[in-house]
Amino acid sequence: MVMTSARRGPSGRGVSSREAEHVRAIIESARDTNVTAQELVLSSLRDAVLAGVFEPGARLRQEELADIFQTSRIPVREALRALEYEGLVRSEPHRGFTVTRLDADEVEEVYDLRILLESHAVRLALPLLTDEDLADLEDLFAQVRNAPSPDEGLAAREAFYTRLYSVSGRPRLVGLIIRLRQEVARALRWPTIQHSPSIHEQFFEAVRTGDAERAVAQLSAHYRRVAALIRRHLRESEARERAANDRRSSRG
Repeated sequence: MVMTSARRGPSGRGVSSREAEHVRAIIESARDTNVTAQELVLSSLRDAVLAGVFEPGARLRQEELADIFQTSRIPVREALRALEYEGLVRSEPHRGFTVTRLDADEVEEVYDLRILLESHAVRLALPLLTDEDLADLEDLFAQVRNAPSPDEGLAAREAFYTRLYSVSGRPRLVGLIIRLRQEVARALRWPTIQHSPSIHEQFFEAVRTGDAERAVAQLSAHYRRVAALIRRHLRESEARERAANDRRSSRG
């Protein structure tokens, strides 16, 4: 379950025609599920970042995005501010907004926090599950099993876990969890981060039987493995980039 990202030129340049074309395709697919222009801009920009259309370090110019969306800069600026809160973009003085980079140490911190918060949410939610909750979760998990593509599988898993954690009745807790999940969502599309469906099957079986400690153990072990894979991928990518820069410098 993962994303490969195409190489892009210097981060200071504007949106390329290829990137604009990909964003327009995302916009068209998102129209039916977003009611307002603001919702459409936010949803489409988020999907573009998560799908790697805009790579880490890419500069997001408001005027160019407004032209792509055929809207004013206001909904674009509000969407970028929302994505900044989610950790997907960063605003910098005199540069505007750029797509954030994943850092190996930050990934470890994010997963440490996810284990703490999501374990807490599981322990709060499971004793409160009703038959209706379990029926909803069963339906959502069926969507996870039957997802026709990796991206749809990822979206189905997000819906399943959000529904489960919402049973806790702690909206701030759920909001923090969602934000942390979004910060690393890009990495879950990389080909090197292999996904084992059995992990989620075992977790759901623990949820179905009300075994909170077994569910927490499954979740924690899975997240530690994924965090280790992401850190390894990032460090190997950084090493390749340094080697490529050294080769260019030597040729120069």
